[in-house]
Amino acid sequence: MADFHPRCPKCDRPMDRGHVPDATYGQVLQSGWVAGEAEPRRFVGGIRYDRDDVVPLTAYRCPDCGYIEFYARAD
Repeated sequence: MADFHPRCPKCDRPMDRGHVPDATYGQVLQSGWVAGEAEPRRFVGGIRYDRDDVVPLTAYRCPDCGYIEFYARAD
């Protein structure tokens, strides 16, 4: 992923790499992507997921126009 440098599709500038922190239950985690529909957990709330299936999200932001793209690459 370090070699990946997308250009902004709106103004063709190189985009800066970043991430979206998820603050939950006293922790701050990196947002992630999981295939399929979210399945609610009935009694405890939230959704079901398997941590092994989560692919971290990397965000790229254009420093000029502010456009943001998310990529979920497992490599």
